[in-house]
Amino acid sequence: MNTYLLDTNIVSGIIRKELAPAQRLRAAIVAEDTVYLSAVVYYECKRGLLKRDANKQMDALEHVSEELAWGDVLRKDWEDAAQSWANRFNAGAPIEDADLLIAVQAKRLNAILVTDNEKDFDGLGISIENWRKAAE
Repeated sequence: MNTYLLDTNIVSGIIRKELAPAQRLRAAIVAEDTVYLSAVVYYECKRGLLKRDANKQMDALEHVSEELAWGDVLRKDWEDAAQSWANRFNAGAPIEDADLLIAVQAKRLNAILVTDNEKDFDGLGISIENWRKAAE
């Protein structure tokens, strides 16, 4: 069994009923894999939907969030993210705060990060899958 943590773009695809990510999520649930929804991802999705007053998609987000394991951000995640941010910034390779928090959560959970933005997470020491691409 695998453990996954979904990035914002994948959750967005699922609630918009994109075929590939929705099928991959369903397959993971059937396989009894653990699939996490990060509190950071929930926040990013929810604020975007509220901004657009997208009620049907908000309902879909709530439905999806009930099916997934909840991933809170722990104090250690914040500490690890701060250190990684400083390291990346000083190396001339800054990274967005949300992406970094999601990445450190994936690392702590020993989860495969599911994202359509693989390049954003290069060099962070986590495994990545893209559920928007066809299954190989």
